[in-house]
Amino acid sequence: MVEQDIPAKAVMSCVFLCSIPCYLQYQMVELEIFRVNQSVIWNGKQTDKQRRNETIMPGYILHLTAAQMVLKTQKGQEFFKTKQDKNDFLIGNLLPDTTKIKARSHFRDPKYHDRMIEYPETSWFIKKYKHLLSNSSVVGYLFHLYIDRRFFKYYMPRIVEFRNAQDEREERRDMVKDALLKRTGQRLSKQDFFSEKYYYGDYTKMNMYLVNRYQIPTTLDPNISNPGIKEVDYEDVKQVLKELKTYMKVPKDAVKNVRVFDVEDLLFFLENAVGVFKI
Repeated sequence: MVEQDIPAKAVMSCVFLCSIPCYLQYQMVELEIFRVNQSVIWNGKQTDKQRRNETIMPGYILHLTAAQMVLKTQKGQEFFKTKQDKNDFLIGNLLPDTTKIKARSHFRDPKYHDRMIEYPETSWFIKKYKHLLSNSSVVGYLFHLYIDRRFFKYYMPRIVEFRNAQDEREERRDMVKDALLKRTGQRLSKQDFFSEKYYYGDYTKMNMYLVNRYQIPTTLDPNISNPGIKEVDYEDVKQVLKELKTYMKVPKDAVKNVRVFDVEDLLFFLENAVGVFKI
């Protein structure tokens, strides 16, 4: 049973199929991951107001963490054989966030644009670009969408619940007043939740811990050719790589001060998501 209608013929051996809901014990998979608006992790240059006007997403480093998990699996090593393959796969994981038009680059369904939580329709990407799925950067792009989808559809509801002025559960962005942290029971205003104090700040605090734990390459070659992806300009990834350096200026022990995420639980979620991928 597959959550989305991704034709098996379209994926072949080079695509990850996404599994049914939950992140454990799946045999058939589809593909997804996460981040926060303009940069998978909110960079310090954006104001809280700007961030609130964007769609929430996971950070660059978190996407690279999940991608690095894939590369360390036996199947990942077999599929991405060369150094160039690995580089291109990692670059592909950054591509959907290189544009300001996130709804287009993330293949989101327009009917859900008014919701707090949106996630990619990975089957749309596969349908459009199945002929390019032998390219490592394209598989990386798809993997990014897979993680975004999986994170927001299955993990986000586990850590936060959005409430309206009547203290009812709410999904519509304009009607949300508060955020209830399930980890602590703390209730925050929407503005405080989506700030450097909490959600966005946690991404920053995790950066160096993740880079060191998963040996994430801090230098990647952005000079790869676009095989035909129309939603992004491959050249724009160069700016993302420059921004990445600014995200790694926090001490390793900053991870001890996260306020929204349970780091080990988050990594367990990602590792299990990676574990059900079929290349």
